[in-house]
Amino acid sequence: MTVARLSTLRRDRRGVTVVEFAIILPAMLTLICGTIEMGHMILARQVLEGAVVDAARKATASLETDEAARRQVMIDSVTRSMAAFATAPGQAISIQTRVYADFSSAYPETYTDQNGNGRYDTGEPYVDRNKNGQWDNTTAKTGTLGGPGDVVSYTVRFPKRLLFGFVGRFVGSSNGVLPLNATTVVRNEAVVRS
Repeated sequence: MTVARLSTLRRDRRGVTVVEFAIILPAMLTLICGTIEMGHMILARQVLEGAVVDAARKATASLETDEAARRQVMIDSVTRSMAAFATAPGQAISIQTRVYADFSSAYPETYTDQNGNGRYDTGEPYVDRNKNGQWDNTTAKTGTLGGPGDVVSYTVRFPKRLLFGFVGRFVGSSNGVLPLNATTVVRNEAVVRS
């Protein structure tokens, strides 16, 4: 009786689909959630870049107000633009600015990193833009948002909360936070209107 029963069970294919689906389900859900997360991250990144450019333009066009008020204009503008994307719990948007006299001093002179250490070392070939015979790094001025005609670099860090926390370990974010950064460099108006 048991041999006949085992033979019947071996030929019975009911339930095979459920078992196969249970094996495939975790990989399929991870792939679907990862795709959604990636698309959401790309959208958030694009919105952040537009928000930073828009906020920087608003801050450079209002030199009549003091730096604290201009900084608040930037924060409010980026916060409004990024309202559809949740920030990680306990974290906030941060804005870093650097002021330069002109565009040429806002970027370091390019060089060939011969030893691969990620920084310029004496003797490595470089492009001497200003023809002064030495390699020049960025030359920042004092101040947060600069004055008339100054060039300002705005970098915004947005700590985006992941939609699917378990996807974080696949994208290198075990704490559920995906930090997005966007930078723009603009020149302040040359003249303050009165």
